[in-house]
Amino acid sequence: MSLFQAREWWSTQAGQDEEFDAGCLFIANVDNEPGGTNKIITGSYQGILRMYCPKQKEYKIEDLILEKNMEAPILQIAAGRFVAGSRELCLAILHPTRLAIYLVSAVSSGGSVNYYSLAQAYEHHLTRPAFNFCFGPFGGTRDRDYICVQSLDGVLSFFEQDAFAFSRLLSPNFLVPGPICYMAKIDSFIICGNSMCIEAYRYQVLAAAADNVDQDPTRDSTSGKKVQVDWSTNIGEHAMYLCATRFCRSLASNQMEILAVGEHTLFTVKENGGIRLQKRISEHAISSAVCYRLPPETPDAAPSFNLLVSTHIGHIMIFKEMQLVWCARLHAMVPVQTLVDNISGIRGMVICMDRRGKVQVCYMGTDPPTASLVNTEMKELNYDEMEEEHQDLLRIIRQTHGEGTREPEEQLRISAQVPRTLDAFQDDDTDADDPVGRVDGLVMQCTVGLFVTVVGKKPVENVTVVLKAPSCFAVSQTSIFLGKVVPDSQPRVIPVTFRVWNNVLCSGLDVMACTSYFSSNNEPRTVVCDFQLPFALVAKLIQPVKSAAYKIQLDCNRQPPSLQVLFQGILSQPHVSPSFGQGLTNLLSVQYVSGTEATVLLSKSACRFCVQASEFASLWVLTQELCQQLHEHFDGVDDDGQEPFSITYQDSLPLHDYFALVDDHFALRKHLEELRSDLADRTHQFRAVQKRLLVRFKDRNPSPLNHLDALLTLTYEQTVQLTEGIDDVERALRTVSCHLTAATELVLLLIRFRFELDDDNFKVLRLHLSPEPCDTVEQGWEEQVDSSLIHLLRTSLARNAKDRSALPPPMKVPSDTLKLKKRITNVVDRLSNGGRIAGDPEQEPEGLEDEPIPGGEEAMDMPVPAQGE
Repeated sequence: MSLFQAREWWSTQAGQDEEFDAGCLFIANVDNEPGGTNKIITGSYQGILRMYCPKQKEYKIEDLILEKNMEAPILQIAAGRFVAGSRELCLAILHPTRLAIYLVSAVSSGGSVNYYSLAQAYEHHLTRPAFNFCFGPFGGTRDRDYICVQSLDGVLSFFEQDAFAFSRLLSPNFLVPGPICYMAKIDSFIICGNSMCIEAYRYQVLAAAADNVDQDPTRDSTSGKKVQVDWSTNIGEHAMYLCATRFCRSLASNQMEILAVGEHTLFTVKENGGIRLQKRISEHAISSAVCYRLPPETPDAAPSFNLLVSTHIGHIMIFKEMQLVWCARLHAMVPVQTLVDNISGIRGMVICMDRRGKVQVCYMGTDPPTASLVNTEMKELNYDEMEEEHQDLLRIIRQTHGEGTREPEEQLRISAQVPRTLDAFQDDDTDADDPVGRVDGLVMQCTVGLFVTVVGKKPVENVTVVLKAPSCFAVSQTSIFLGKVVPDSQPRVIPVTFRVWNNVLCSGLDVMACTSYFSSNNEPRTVVCDFQLPFALVAKLIQPVKSAAYKIQLDCNRQPPSLQVLFQGILSQPHVSPSFGQGLTNLLSVQYVSGTEATVLLSKSACRFCVQASEFASLWVLTQELCQQLHEHFDGVDDDGQEPFSITYQDSLPLHDYFALVDDHFALRKHLEELRSDLADRTHQFRAVQKRLLVRFKDRNPSPLNHLDALLTLTYEQTVQLTEGIDDVERALRTVSCHLTAATELVLLLIRFRFELDDDNFKVLRLHLSPEPCDTVEQGWEEQVDSSLIHLLRTSLARNAKDRSALPPPMKVPSDTLKLKKRITNVVDRLSNGGRIAGDPEQEPEGLEDEPIPGGEEAMDMPVPAQGE
């Protein structure tokens, strides 16, 4: 970002293995030397106070003039007029539980200073853990400074030198403290907390307000005034630095403003809270900032200030108003605090300190050359060699730009070996009541081998394999860290065991293994491997079941093979008797591990399959296995000039059954939201009753409880009941989500067969009508799919230019599922009329608005036609 380097003038390391942060550095003539020489004061969280007085360019041991262990962490240091009756500067040190004021003096003999002493003037013990403090002439006082300490819980404690004044709690909802400063022009305190709002509180209002510290927030206090905020401004960022200054040159001489430096943005706020200017000043996070005063151009000129900002990548930027006037880079240093002041009589020196305690004094200029450059070798120049080298370099540059970034030669590859049969010999480490699938008393499990190899000559680092499987499977390890993998003739083998839960419906057999690693040039790379688990892991054969509540019919354009050939995988399992397959004709029934049943019927004469099940979602896995086996069988058969094998679906889409699952899923989400709201109300009531009881127990003359103890017990019982109810509903929501996933996959497959969608159109449709519910507190599956389908209907499936130009509505939780079901129906309608997603969006199919909806709104309530062979 910068071609300039900040020049180091003086530096030192303040201690070893100590920690520092903002507020632990200050510069002032704290010993009140007549010459006005500034001292650099540092304080660490380990409690060590140090004072430096640089006199020359490099650090000397004599520069350390004071070092003392304060026996408590030092949070902040400042110098001001804190002693009554004296106008000399004193040192204020803030510890977590006390505020101490010290007098620094130089002890001399014979006209030279021997050492510096530190004498405590007074201290205040704090009742709350402190965070930071500010000081100034509160209330318009003169020739003295008062101190305001901000605690971690948002209480401001005011000290009028050696006397405690009062304490005020700013807000009962206070969470995290932030920077604070005092603006003498309006006699107000400016703070910015976790709410990202800059707030102003007048000193007179705080002083006149009633004591609200350690008071019951539920009790209405009418004995005094409440703490009122003067104004509040939301800046949208956490403030790193606040300062009351005159930053803009256009202000009048009697005007002031507030300079707020956020994480990436600079704000200037007016005295009444309005934002005057704002500017994003850095794409990198800001580590520290300081506003420093410039020397006056004329004796009667108004004071002007510049801003110095440091970033987390070691840059120092100087702003004059909103204009960047200089940028330089620090060497191996990220400051946590930066100051600008006079050091050893030199004006405008920059003092920086990092978290490890390195203190550096630098300047923005450049060192002048000490001597002229002289060619001492006096060697003759060979222009032919120089031209040849220049041409070689140009050739390398052209090749680099033409080829682009080369991929590393070493590449990681991962593959999966899925066994055809389940594990026959296994160590049963489960209990009898564990909800895992079993057959003949043995746990149904399958061990998949993942093979990881490196192609190339160099090893790869930080190899991590992450597995993503449907929620119905219990995986032995979902994340495997391999560390370093070297090229070898033998691949690394990772055994992964899959088991299936018997209380969750299987929603699919697809598993994804994603491997991340770093190449030899430290570039991140990922490799993905998809595989499918055997159908026998989730289902077992049963006697034929002829009746079912839900049915679908699939037609083929070729003579299908027998069921023995298609389902050879499940028939060849060790626990299946050979006689079972011999007696199999045109009907096969399976029972999923979750308990539901499904059946497939074959009609060779009609080239038709009928899949039926007791539940609508149970149709999916058996249908998926059937279609995959059919494609595998005919892909390996010679076509002999025939048309490619295809599967079609001629009946109306079962959207009515699918929408019933969508309604169930949404109803459970709504019920869960209501329970969580009730739980929030009960816990709030529980805390309020607790606080009232504590106040009465602490009172010397307590009033009657008025059945508050009974109310507390009742609220606790209701809270426990609500938490148990939330657990039950969340468990039911996970079960329904598995059903919704399977049903969505089935509907997508039927849409593909019904409208003959190619791979590109089907992939895009599956991305919009997602079969993976991901429900959170803020966002759920319904609003995600609704927004995706709206985008689809206004882009690829838009009927005219007006639909394409319409603005999408904001995503929000719907009140019901009527609009979502309408969107799905509209998508089906436009696909049935010839619309395609991955085609040319400008091509509008004929009759898009007039044709009826096959399987759409007209077919939603139609009964499923009679199905036979």
